Amino acid sequence: MKNKATILLLGFFLLSCFNSLDAKTIKIACVGNSITQGAAIKNMQRDSYPAVLGQMLGEAYEVRNYGYSGRTLLMSGDRPWMKETKFQEALAFCPDIVTIKLGTNDTKPFNWVYQDEFPKDLETLVRAFQALPSNPQVIICYPVPAYRLDWGINDSIIFNGVIPYIDQVAAKTGAKILDLYTPFSGKPELFADMIHPNEAGAYQLAEIFYKYLTGNDVPADFKPSPYPGVKTLWKGYDMYKFPFKEREARIVVPKEAAPGNPWIWRPAFFGAFAQVDEALLAKGYHVVYLDCTHDFAKPQALKDGDALYKYLTKYHSFAKKMAIEGFSRGGMYAINWAANYPHKTACVYVDAPVCDVFSWPGKDREYANEWQQFLDAWGLNNETASSFNQQAINYVDTLIAKNIPLILVAGKKDKIVPYKENALLLKKKYEASNVDFEAIIKKRCDHHPHSLDDPTPIVEFIMKHQ
Repeated sequence: MKNKATILLLGFFLLSCFNSLDAKTIKIACVGNSITQGAAIKNMQRDSYPAVLGQMLGEAYEVRNYGYSGRTLLMSGDRPWMKETKFQEALAFCPDIVTIKLGTNDTKPFNWVYQDEFPKDLETLVRAFQALPSNPQVIICYPVPAYRLDWGINDSIIFNGVIPYIDQVAAKTGAKILDLYTPFSGKPELFADMIHPNEAGAYQLAEIFYKYLTGNDVPADFKPSPYPGVKTLWKGYDMYKFPFKEREARIVVPKEAAPGNPWIWRPAFFGAFAQVDEALLAKGYHVVYLDCTHDFAKPQALKDGDALYKYLTKYHSFAKKMAIEGFSRGGMYAINWAANYPHKTACVYVDAPVCDVFSWPGKDREYANEWQQFLDAWGLNNETASSFNQQAINYVDTLIAKNIPLILVAGKKDKIVPYKENALLLKKKYEASNVDFEAIIKKRCDHHPHSLDDPTPIVEFIMKHQ
C-alpha cells in the first residue's frame, strides 16, 4: 500500500511538471530553514530574501519560499525539512532552479550526533529534485556564519563540518555550489540576532543570488516594492502578483487610497467582468485576489483567505472589515467565508452564486470536471457526496444572523447555475429578514454576462457599508 501511494504521489508530481513544461516563466524554489523563511524580518512575505529576489528578477521569474523555521537537513534531526509538506509542495511546483540552504540547525549537539548521515540525506534531497521532468538546476548553498551559540547552533561545525559535506555531495551529484558563508563573514551588523539576517542582510542575500543567476549586478535603479511581488499594471493601476499559501495572490493599488484603506477581495476569476473592481479602484479601494477558484470553499481555502486577510491588515494597514465578492462558484466561497469570519466582513456582493452544489455542478454531466473538482476538494466521491452539508445556502442563515449586508446580481434565465435553485433561494431568505439587502435581477439574462454595464448601484451599496 505504501509503494502504491508513493507511485501515485510521484505520478502527481510528474503530471504537474509536464503540464507546466510549456510555461515561459522560470520557476525558482528556495529551500531552507528560518533564514530562508525570513525569521527576524518583520514583513517576511515582502522582505525575505526569496521575496526580494523575485522582485529583482521581475516578471520572467517566479520565486517561491519553501523556508521552514527550525528545520534540519538531517532526517534523524529533531525537525527534518524533508518530512514537512513543504517538500511535497516544492516538488509539485516543478521548479527550473532549486536553491538549498539547510545545515544551520543540524549543528545543534543533539542533531550533529547524526553527522555521518548528512551526505546521504543531502544527496537524497538533491536527487529528488534532479529527478523531476523540469530537470532543475540544483544549487547547494553554504550556510551563512553564526555569530553566537544560542539555540546550540555552532559556527565551527558549519565551517568545518557542514561545508565540507556540501562540497562532497555537490561533486557526487553535479549540483552547483553557492558560497554564502564568505560574503557574510565579519559582518554581524547584517544579522538581527547574530543568527538570522535582518532586512539589510536579506537584501544582500538576494543580491548574491541575483548575480549568481543572471551574471549581472542588480540594476542601480532597483527599488524594493511596497507590496510583495513584482509590480505590473492592470487597467492603468499598479498591481503586485505573488505566491501566497501556494496560491496566486494579487493586489491592485488605487492612485490614492481612500481613508481607512478600504478593499474588496475576489476569491475567483480575477479580471472577469471587473466593472465593480475598476470603479472601486477609482474611489480609492484596493482590489485583492487570492485564487481559490477550484476549491469550492473547502476549509483550507477559507483558512488561506483568512491568512491573507491577517497579513494585509497587519503589515499594510488594510481596513479591518472588507467587502468580498464572488461570481458563480466564487459566490459559494464568498458566502461561506463571510459566514465563518463575519467580524471581518463589511458586506458581500455575489453574482449568479452557486448556493447548491447539487444544482451546479452536480446536476449536469456537461460539468463533470467541475463536479470532480468539488469531490476532490472535499475528499468525497459520488457515493459519499450526499453527506455534504456545507452548502452556501445554509450559510446564508449565518450571514443574516450576523447582520451582514448583501447585494445580489443574477440572471433570471441562468441555465448554468439555475436561478430558482440558487440565487432565488438566497433572495427569499434575505427578503424575509431585516438585514440590508438589494437584489438586481436581470430578467432576460443567462449566467453571463456578470455584473452591470453601469456598476453604480453595486459600488454605492459596497461603499455604504465600508
